[in-house]
Amino acid sequence: MRLPLYLKGIQEIEKQLDPVNVTILSAMWKFGPRNLLEVSRRTDLPFTTVYHRVGKLEARSKRIVYLMPQTHALGLTRVVVPVVARMGYEELVAKALRIPNLWRSINRCEGPFTHISTHSVPVGSLSEFKKYISHLSKSGLITDFKFILTGDPIPNFPDFTCYDAKIKQWSFRWDHWTNGVKAMRPTKTEDPTDYQLRADYRDILIVKELQTNGRISFAELAPLLGISLQAVKYRYDRLVSSGIVKHFQFDVYAFPVEISACHELMIQFTSDKAMNKFLAFVSKLFFVAAVAKVLKENTLVIRTYLPQSQVGNMFGFFSALANAGLLTSYSAVRLDLATRQTQTISFELFDDKKGWVFDLKKCLIEAQTLTKGKGPIISSAKTLKSE
Repeated sequence: MRLPLYLKGIQEIEKQLDPVNVTILSAMWKFGPRNLLEVSRRTDLPFTTVYHRVGKLEARSKRIVYLMPQTHALGLTRVVVPVVARMGYEELVAKALRIPNLWRSINRCEGPFTHISTHSVPVGSLSEFKKYISHLSKSGLITDFKFILTGDPIPNFPDFTCYDAKIKQWSFRWDHWTNGVKAMRPTKTEDPTDYQLRADYRDILIVKELQTNGRISFAELAPLLGISLQAVKYRYDRLVSSGIVKHFQFDVYAFPVEISACHELMIQFTSDKAMNKFLAFVSKLFFVAAVAKVLKENTLVIRTYLPQSQVGNMFGFFSALANAGLLTSYSAVRLDLATRQTQTISFELFDDKKGWVFDLKKCLIEAQTLTKGKGPIISSAKTLKSE
């Protein structure tokens, strides 16, 4: 680790989380990131202060917020795919996971798996996509995998009541959080039941641009879409009313990357009620970045981000919830953020007449080409077919 980079990371976090920025970012999370006039009104800060502060943050990091669309309203299902790569073929596995072009993120990880990826898959192509992943196993490229269907992730935002902006220090209240989850009144959550496509190609392009930068202006979108400013606003409002535009995630890191650990955890609860207690309390857990429910199960997939020195306490927290009768099990992989790859929604696969198009045969041919001439992996592999 290079010390100058380490110190720079700490300094950037400290600059971002001064008291005024904390107030502004918290209001943007609560009242919406696109209307800075409303943020100014809600915080009693001058609009010029809000505008210039947000501008400086965006100039430093290129963006501070991005859309996490409700993909079920786009006819898509979220699939989490942890895999074990055959030793020596780790880079090829990452390429193979990208071939169908349905991926949203791919991460190398430590634990029982070597990679964990998320994909937005057309509902009508789920069986074919699973067949593709299965064929990667038959080819010998991966030795094990899981295929986990989840709802769309719900972003979380740091609870700044646990942060002292003057001394730039967070308070970890593990015992308080354990008791809070146990005493919490459960929320009500349900799996998506409607995967009807509610968008056309231009709508998909708007979603793609909002994933790149959640604060892109309508004036910037208009020439990209080839339509008027008023038409962009109409389409955006329709995306909001349809539920596609609902959650925004902020690029706000509570701790420097250099001293932090990021994990993906699968947590199984004893009951629906126990799971919903945790979901109702999760906004208080500033180390949780996002949470998604596994479909038809009392199970959550959550992403955590906290200082390495607190990792043991985090696992102790989940153990305490198990001792309280709320969890049956939990498992985790540690993500290597340096290898993280992300992309926006795959608008290239969308056709206004056909909807989402997934060509399994083409993907299998590309996968065969990827592994061609790699020695033992081919000799032990079965021929890939799109049966």
